[in-house]
Amino acid sequence: MKKQWVLPAPAYAHYVCYPEFLGHYNHFPQHAERRSEGVLNSYNLHLVFEGTGYVFQEGERIPMGRGSGFLFPRGAYQQYGSDPRRPWEVRWVHFNTAISLPLLEEADQSRGYFFTFDPDAGLESIFDELFELSAVYETRSEPRFSALLYEILVTLLQNSEPLHGSVPLEIRHSIRRTADMIHKDCQRPWTLESMSRLAGYSSYHFLRLFRSIMGKTPNRYLSDCRLARAKLLLVSSDLSVAQIADQTGFHQSSYFIKVFKLSEGMPPSQYRRTFGS
Repeated sequence: MKKQWVLPAPAYAHYVCYPEFLGHYNHFPQHAERRSEGVLNSYNLHLVFEGTGYVFQEGERIPMGRGSGFLFPRGAYQQYGSDPRRPWEVRWVHFNTAISLPLLEEADQSRGYFFTFDPDAGLESIFDELFELSAVYETRSEPRFSALLYEILVTLLQNSEPLHGSVPLEIRHSIRRTADMIHKDCQRPWTLESMSRLAGYSSYHFLRLFRSIMGKTPNRYLSDCRLARAKLLLVSSDLSVAQIADQTGFHQSSYFIKVFKLSEGMPPSQYRRTFGS
């Protein structure tokens, strides 16, 4: 199977990202590309969902299988292809963007970014919607094309690691599941030790992993979750500031007011007057 679509340039010139050429290859053993430097003036993203293939980088042949992917920046030399004996299933897109994301920066700097990703992260369904819209292209779908491509990039950002990454995907998922549980029960009297036990790591290891994966310390994340819930209660309920402090895990209203003011630049009572209905 070889399906591909070319999209016209969008009428609106200010999308943060937009696909140009995209496709879905499956059981297509002839798939192989070799592009000289400067030929392709767009990013080139390929994700392997089944089968095997390869990509060359600086003379090294890098095997690609299920859950592997590669991203070439604009103008880079590119050489890759399917294994004829076990053809890969790939979903791919050529695109342009002006946004700055770590995986794009890595591709720009190294002239090729190679990674593993979680095949069960929902990327197939996002690509499938892109394909469906491409098959019946209408100008009114332009914003959706841009949004779906951005969703692919951010989903990859959260569910991928460099091919020789230091944090395996299963550990990344474990930390994110723990973060979700902390968010759900943010009113509990969490400590670093109790959060670490929930994740199944030592406090030191959990702190390092959480900060690397979530971009903030566990305590900062917990405080952010509590503040978000407190803001919702302030604008949607008649609970007193003391009651809200108690229901969001701050317990002491004086401490709650102090933390809230540092975060929002105003005390809770003023926030309620400003944003409450």
